[in-house]
Amino acid sequence: METTAATVSRPRERPHHQKLWLSRLGRLFSYVILTVLAIVFLLPLYWMVTGSSKLQTITMAVPPEFFPSQPTLANWIKLFTGPWPSWRWLLNSIIVSMLTVVIVVIIAAMTGYGFGKKRFPGSEVLFFILLSTMFLPSQVMLIPLFLLVRGLHLTDSVPGSYLAMALPMLSSPYGIFLVKQFASTIPDDLIDAAKIDGASEWQIFMRIAVPIMGPALAALAIFTFNLAWNYFMWHLLVAADKFMYTVPVGVSYIARVPAYGKVTQDIGLMMAGGSFGAFFMIVFFLAFQQYFVKGITFGAVKG
Repeated sequence: METTAATVSRPRERPHHQKLWLSRLGRLFSYVILTVLAIVFLLPLYWMVTGSSKLQTITMAVPPEFFPSQPTLANWIKLFTGPWPSWRWLLNSIIVSMLTVVIVVIIAAMTGYGFGKKRFPGSEVLFFILLSTMFLPSQVMLIPLFLLVRGLHLTDSVPGSYLAMALPMLSSPYGIFLVKQFASTIPDDLIDAAKIDGASEWQIFMRIAVPIMGPALAALAIFTFNLAWNYFMWHLLVAADKFMYTVPVGVSYIARVPAYGKVTQDIGLMMAGGSFGAFFMIVFFLAFQQYFVKGITFGAVKG
């Protein structure tokens, strides 16, 4: 009787085929949701790319034309043959963005490793002060930074202008915080073993810390490249003339300066310029995609 009662009170388990069906249904539902979200997020990019292949009359049509019925390369030809230095703008964007990425990654790697694995008087207070700067809006620092770069005469030369454009992002509190979280996971026993083997602090940092912090540094590089490429307000403020514009500033220049004597704003040309600038950001992201995913999921996996 006791065995029968225990058997009756025990909850019935779902059949194996039913569990498998529910698992497949949940997976299908997830794929549907992710597909819909992907389409929503890609729609602006699709609209910009297709808009670059439309003539001015078609881009302003109501209702809008979702699929180009008469695709053309006229906007792209005008972008590279018009009275503006499109390739120079691209070169400026690449130089400024890569310079910013390299310096930010180096500073964040050293500073984050120092906060994560070294203990010194006032380290927690300094780290708190560093993080508190993240609450300051970037617009608040525009005037002091502009006065600084002008006082240093950085805008008087082309190399100085590149450095001036990269200056506001050289110290990244978020990047230092991200690297610190990775550095704190480095086992102390590993560092102690390296010291016993005679490794110097620099060798420990380069051969042990940097490889372990690699995913965080790659994720930081992508974030920094994206921010540096699209830092419109500062680049517009620092650039001395149109030859020092970056791609986002150049696209806005195309929008407000009439070309070939036309006063009408050329939407298709603006779409071509936006697509031209977005292409290199997409390529940079795809090159570091696997490290980026590791960097942003590290905390969740650890937990």
